[in-house]
Amino acid sequence: MANLEVKSKMSVYQFGVVLVGIMLGTQFVALPSQLVPKVGQLAWVSVILGGILFFGSAWIMAKLAAYYPNNDLTEYLPLLLGKWFGLSVIVVLLSWCIIVTWLGQSQFSRVLVFFMFDRTPQDIIIMSMLAVIIYCVLQDLGTIVRVVQFTLMVAVVMINIIWSAGIFNFRPENILPFWTDKPVDVVKATLSTWSTYAGYEIILLLYPLISQKRHKLIKVMGTSFIFMALTCVVIVMMTIGVLTVEAVKMETYPTLVVVRSVELPGTFVERLENYFLLAWMPLIFNSQLLIIYMMARIMSNLWGFADHRPWVLALVPLIFIGATLLDDPQLIEMTGKLLGLIGTVLSLGIIPLVYLYARWKNQGVRTGEG
Repeated sequence: MANLEVKSKMSVYQFGVVLVGIMLGTQFVALPSQLVPKVGQLAWVSVILGGILFFGSAWIMAKLAAYYPNNDLTEYLPLLLGKWFGLSVIVVLLSWCIIVTWLGQSQFSRVLVFFMFDRTPQDIIIMSMLAVIIYCVLQDLGTIVRVVQFTLMVAVVMINIIWSAGIFNFRPENILPFWTDKPVDVVKATLSTWSTYAGYEIILLLYPLISQKRHKLIKVMGTSFIFMALTCVVIVMMTIGVLTVEAVKMETYPTLVVVRSVELPGTFVERLENYFLLAWMPLIFNSQLLIIYMMARIMSNLWGFADHRPWVLALVPLIFIGATLLDDPQLIEMTGKLLGLIGTVLSLGIIPLVYLYARWKNQGVRTGEG
């Protein structure tokens, strides 16, 4: 008999899947066009350095949450930092969430219109995708986690099969040389990989809901980051190996051009990029689903709601209007830069300082008790 009990907790391994689900969204497709113009063949080095850097940030967030194992950030930040400063940090996080939903919906709809539905208005695609996402966000946490587990597994398998076909056009000489005379550029480009790994901030909200084996959380998070880094390294190197660095600089969507360039003679499969996009949809769905759930959960906790569902419905008009207004490439670029600034300041500045303060305060409490 099926277990229909409403689940409000998750295991540490389920959290690892959630972490991959929220990170593996829109940005990995656009990653080569962001990094390759800056550092050329060494883009994969920036990806690895970015994974190490932002895993360190995620580790700090997990350590901060561990000081308050039964509370989420909406409860301990105002107590730790004072009401207004604590709320300011939460507002920064919410700002990041809402901008991510705008950019994610806008970029996804633009790609779909360009490659598949050239006569369909972007607004229709945004509305359709948002309707499916909202329906799932209105479920309980257990249902959301199970949906993410299933869709992530299916999408990753499909994308790996499709992407591996690019090996037929791969030329190893395109990824040479394995050195650079501008190492500073590689380090600078590392910061721009934040958008690829963004989403790990969800640990600040979901830590109290991890019910089993919390001592393995860092290892599980590390595994999730390794998976993300390897995925992005393969995407970057395959894109360069097929198109060359100069060709990547000239393309708006180089990853999709890589898939389109694959020819499978003797088969009925044509326009392989359409299958890639179909496999990409569940990843967008998962990422947006978890971010909207994160926003709704934070706002319901702040205002004392017992359920996140009313806030999900309240966020729908804001998300839809913001996504539809991002219809100009320059505006999208400016919004992306703003998002990167908010994310890096939050992850590499605000949260580490909050953690150091919490650590100092907790050490002072223990010393006083001793």
